[in-house]
Amino acid sequence: MDYVIELLEVKRNYLERDIRDNNLMQMNMKKATEQLHQVGQLKRAIKILKQKIKK
Repeated sequence: MDYVIELLEVKRNYLERDIRDNNLMQMNMKKATEQLHQVGQLKRAIKILKQKIKK
């Protein structure tokens, strides 16, 4: 389970870095909002998995 959480965090970090480094908010707003939506979904998934581990 820890491996899955780690993979999700790596993907989240990659997407956040891609948005920031490529200046997507100014260059391509549609792609930036799609990636931000994915980041939000990944954060929720990580939170849920961490809660399941604690139980």
